[in-house]
Amino acid sequence: MKRLFYILLLTVIMPMQLMAQKDLNIGRVLDGRYKKNPQVTDVVVTGQRLSGYSLNYYHSLTVNGDAQIMNDIAQAFKDDEPKATDKELSTIGGKLFSGFYQLEYNGEVNRFVFFKDMRQSPSDKRNAVMIIYMEGHTSLSALKRRFKQ
Repeated sequence: MKRLFYILLLTVIMPMQLMAQKDLNIGRVLDGRYKKNPQVTDVVVTGQRLSGYSLNYYHSLTVNGDAQIMNDIAQAFKDDEPKATDKELSTIGGKLFSGFYQLEYNGEVNRFVFFKDMRQSPSDKRNAVMIIYMEGHTSLSALKRRFKQ
């Protein structure tokens, strides 16, 4: 019975994951293709655990040491910039270090993308890139405050 429950749960959650970023370029890196790569950490959170953040969907991908995937993530993030209704970008030495986008959405929730390239950081020299996609009833300023905590 438990197994049937989990199968049904996956059939509901997986389409939600695919729909969340389907019209975004970052969707091509968050589509699950890297889940089995040992250099990738792929995290998806939905439900009650996000209620304190006024979010209903969270998907992050962190890549350590795979230059091709890291470059693909950075390019996908840059390609979504024209869709941003609000943004904040930070560069180091002319290269993108971090950024936030708020994206248009035809529904009742807001969509956000956060990107960080630790390879560009003068203090944190990890060979890693992170991208986070979020949906919810929150604002970009509220999310930025949460990230700074």
